[in-house]
Amino acid sequence: MIRSLIRSLRKVEPIRLQPSGKSLGTVVISYMRWPFVEGWDSPKARGHTNAYECLKMAEAYRSLGYTVEAIDYTDTDYVPPADTVVAIDIHANLERWSLPKGCTSIVHATGPHWLFWNHAELSRLSSVRDRHGIALKPRRQVEPSRAIECADMATVLGNQFTIDTFAFAGKPVHRIPISSAYEFPWPEGRDFDTARRKFLWVGSYGMVHKGLDLALDAFAGLPDLELTVGGRPEKEEDFTRLYSHVLKDCKNIHYHGWLDMADPTFLEMARTHATIIYPSSAEGGAGSVIHCMHAGMVPATTREASIDLGDFGVAIESADVEAVRRAARAIADMAPSEVETRCQASYDHVRRVHTRAEFERNYKRFAASLLSSK
Repeated sequence: MIRSLIRSLRKVEPIRLQPSGKSLGTVVISYMRWPFVEGWDSPKARGHTNAYECLKMAEAYRSLGYTVEAIDYTDTDYVPPADTVVAIDIHANLERWSLPKGCTSIVHATGPHWLFWNHAELSRLSSVRDRHGIALKPRRQVEPSRAIECADMATVLGNQFTIDTFAFAGKPVHRIPISSAYEFPWPEGRDFDTARRKFLWVGSYGMVHKGLDLALDAFAGLPDLELTVGGRPEKEEDFTRLYSHVLKDCKNIHYHGWLDMADPTFLEMARTHATIIYPSSAEGGAGSVIHCMHAGMVPATTREASIDLGDFGVAIESADVEAVRRAARAIADMAPSEVETRCQASYDHVRRVHTRAEFERNYKRFAASLLSSK
């Protein structure tokens, strides 16, 4: 009895949004609760796309006449109401819910399938071990789940790469391209002859997962090209011990530290650097790359970054140091006019595909189509 009382005291009520008229049923969104309290422009959301997207997903269903209940995906106490018509989850709640007959269950995949994700990081760590004789800690492992097996369908933020990681389940997968936290004016006055030789890496947690090790090893052998590192590798002590000499001693590698893309410093970097280089091991649509493209930079990425490269980006063909070097050299050897053309095409692409307004339109279309037969 005491345990039940403690559990009830800890229970957090779902956010409940009502439609303007009579409710046609309930849509449950198991993602994040706090954006509904603090707003998508909260300091907590700075630099991330998920708070805005979470709110717009809820609004899409509410505007169609449905009550929305929003919870944190970590909430294991919540039970969907009996009139639930759509249940959306990003991780493991679909496994435990008993949903009413006729309810459509959806896994909203913010990244690739967990098995690919975990294996990808471990494979990269094995590569570091083989190159340097040191086994670094995994930083981005996620708990296994049966989300896609339990769901009727999935939505993804990334491209065909992300979709393919869920193909084994044989479920319909709908792409709704990731939005962008920032949109910038085209950077004027760029010297493309100089900028084509300057590359930027920007990432958050999980340096090996996001390919910083490959970038550092590659550029340590490219003394005529420059790499600027925007991130916090110092938060990963074993990675920092391994790469401190590269970050400190290589004259062509510049360690900037954490890079706030809302700061004017970032726009100055975009004006002087032509390329965002990102040899990540697994993404659901790399937000940092999208933001750099919004600042007029060419993406040079692995397929696993889940970024559309079109005819403007440069593919890093494999997860090894030489492949990163080849991609960097290919851009540096281009004529300045070609680099400018690619930067402009990259900028035009994200302004068509990866904006908040476009995400809202795409999700509204998806929700309307989903509920048309209810």
